[in-house]
Amino acid sequence: MRAFSVRNIIYILLAITLASCSKYQKLVKDGTPQEKLDAAKKYYGEKDYLRAQPLLEELLGLYYGRKEREEIYYLYSYSYYGTQEYLLAGYHFNNFASTYALSPKKEEALYMAAVCKYKKAMPTELDQTPTKNAINALQSFINQYPNSSYVAECNTKMDELRLRLLKKVYENAKLYHSLGYYNSAMVACQNAVDDYPDMIKRDELTFLMVDAAYLYAENSITKKQLERYRETLEKVNEFNSEFDTNNKYSESVLKIKNKTEAAIAELNNE
Repeated sequence: MRAFSVRNIIYILLAITLASCSKYQKLVKDGTPQEKLDAAKKYYGEKDYLRAQPLLEELLGLYYGRKEREEIYYLYSYSYYGTQEYLLAGYHFNNFASTYALSPKKEEALYMAAVCKYKKAMPTELDQTPTKNAINALQSFINQYPNSSYVAECNTKMDELRLRLLKKVYENAKLYHSLGYYNSAMVACQNAVDDYPDMIKRDELTFLMVDAAYLYAENSITKKQLERYRETLEKVNEFNSEFDTNNKYSESVLKIKNKTEAAIAELNNE
């Protein structure tokens, strides 16, 4: 009896689904523009974007040149955002802002276009070009609407993206050092601290420059060592001028300095 009841419930649900699909197909095929508009708004309100979207797309043509089209395009743009198709959503939000330049929804549309870029930003381990694009888009919005109610949200998103970007730069610089590419590590660490004044773990990257410079000199051919050990001392001085003696890397830097000076003395005596 219980199995029979469950089976009946499944049949009922299937029948309801089929009837609903049939009703939707009839609406798409034979519905009037107003019926389609009412249904599209209903589906949109229920977050049933997959049904709302085809209706809204057709309505864009049916209402071309009429005042209702602005709202239709607004909902159509959001329908792509609702289905997480951020590339298309961003395109349509931008196009909405261009098409309806005097619309009170223009500011929101441009903000959402920037948000779509934010949604497309990649995790730290992947290429960060989309992250940079998202930061630029959010900053561009702030420049255009400095008094917007969305500015605080833009700044929060930019802070998150910037931290992600800094982590990527930090990890790349460390990777060169870990792989033993000491000259590349020096360049990468230097670029990181020069390009990003708020760089995370700045003291560690500055220390890695010192360490990489020493190891690069140590592993060089003899005729290049003296010059490169002197460059190591320059890196030591740069570290000491920026960080106090209580820094957790200061003791290691001092050891490198002593070894470097000893190596220079030995080379000078040869």
